[in-house]
Amino acid sequence: MNVYLLTLIALLPFALLFWLIIFRRWPALKAMPLVWFITACAAFVFWQLSLGWIGASFIKGFFIALEIILIIFGAVWVIEILKKKKHMADVHVLLSGISKDARIQVIIIAWFFGSLIEGVAGFGTPAALAAPLLVGLGFTPFLAVVVSLVANSTPVSFGAAGTPILLGLGSLGLERSILEQVARQVAFLHIIGGFIIPLFLVGFVVSAKGWNKKDFFSAVPFAIFSWIVFAILYILTAWFIGPELPSIIAGFFGLIIAGTAAHYGFLTPKKVISFGKQKKVKQINLKSFLNATLPYLLIVVLLVVSRLIPFIKEKLISVSVKFDSIFGLEISYKFLPFFTPSFYFLLTGIICLFIFRSDKKDVQITLSRTWAKIKKPFVALVFALALVQLLIFSGNGAFGLASMPLLLAQAIAVLFNKAYIFVAPFVGSFGSFMAGSNTLSNLLFGKLQIETAKVLGFSFIVILALQVVGGAIGNMIAIHNILAASATVGLHGREGKIIRKTIWVMLIYGLIIGVLGLLMIFIF
Repeated sequence: MNVYLLTLIALLPFALLFWLIIFRRWPALKAMPLVWFITACAAFVFWQLSLGWIGASFIKGFFIALEIILIIFGAVWVIEILKKKKHMADVHVLLSGISKDARIQVIIIAWFFGSLIEGVAGFGTPAALAAPLLVGLGFTPFLAVVVSLVANSTPVSFGAAGTPILLGLGSLGLERSILEQVARQVAFLHIIGGFIIPLFLVGFVVSAKGWNKKDFFSAVPFAIFSWIVFAILYILTAWFIGPELPSIIAGFFGLIIAGTAAHYGFLTPKKVISFGKQKKVKQINLKSFLNATLPYLLIVVLLVVSRLIPFIKEKLISVSVKFDSIFGLEISYKFLPFFTPSFYFLLTGIICLFIFRSDKKDVQITLSRTWAKIKKPFVALVFALALVQLLIFSGNGAFGLASMPLLLAQAIAVLFNKAYIFVAPFVGSFGSFMAGSNTLSNLLFGKLQIETAKVLGFSFIVILALQVVGGAIGNMIAIHNILAASATVGLHGREGKIIRKTIWVMLIYGLIIGVLGLLMIFIF
């Protein structure tokens, strides 16, 4: 069959997803099953992929989706427990009392607190939690949503305890050692490109008050200090611990360090800028402080111990559930129940239930609320993962044709050649814009990025790092995230205006990452 026609057919799943989600405004829950079915038909007819391969790829996709949703379930459940026991209000009081300056507040809440929540829960949760808190401090709903989305970029690559890398890329069959190499490159790219984020956050605040360059530059020292604190914690964690904890540790301990600095006026502007209408901040006692921080401390400690103590790590990974063959085909799956981050989220939730003296009704309510939030994403994830596995295994058809991602990679290599290094981050951003998730972006385009790197002779680790970072910064313009954050502050119909604000930050960030990627290609 004509290779050009096959390449167009291979492009069909991505083009169809784009059309359905962006132009038809279909939710992923509706679009993903249809695209999977059409792709399965195309693979069956044009690649002669057997029903056995199609079925086995779907089953593997289901298992991986279940692994991801368990992480999301545990993370959301911990937050729901905090909400039910009124301890999330303690978190808000704790954050609100750090500074009265809006430029400092936006860095503390949107940047550091947002990073902590991203590291714990991910999937749009940070902006949805940070935006209402900023509105309570006098920010307009529009400004609160914009700065929350912009801040929720650098931490996203390690969101939900590293899900975008560990499962977003791990489902492509990459070994843990490869994923750790990718994580280190991702951290390096983010800490260089991410220095613009605190500066933009300050800039948005100053602009909303009526632009005054003195008001901006007087807050730059604290913005740079915050970036340095975050960057050091972020890259050291990625380098020495792994993909699970960079955003959690940089957010949690960065919040303590920068919050303490701000509280005592270190590098903060002498002239205070605020939006007024701020609610009176209550004093928080030691017990409330411990209740507010306990779940996050538990998660950090449990994950660090499981990753850094060799004896414990060996015991944990020695227990596995695996399938060496599905339907007798070369499709395998392995699950480590006591090493997956979901185990530690669920364990933290159970511990918190006892410490907070929760009753049976509390358990039922929190579990019910958690399931209500994740049941639709679960179905969408199943078909998204099934689609990814189908694309990967499409090369096993009777016709002996190259897989769909490989065909697309060859076409892209011809089209962009060496200039693809600048395109790679924006492929990731496009995936997040379309699917609303760095994890889904990596799932959809990870294999394509690998094959393109191989065709062009680039390091696939560097290209994957560019994909992951691009997917993270694409969260700024992701329709799903914009709608979720807007809904929490009662803002409707402003999606276009929000994107017009955030897209410029995304483009600048992406160009910086592209230049860094070019330098890394020469080095690696």
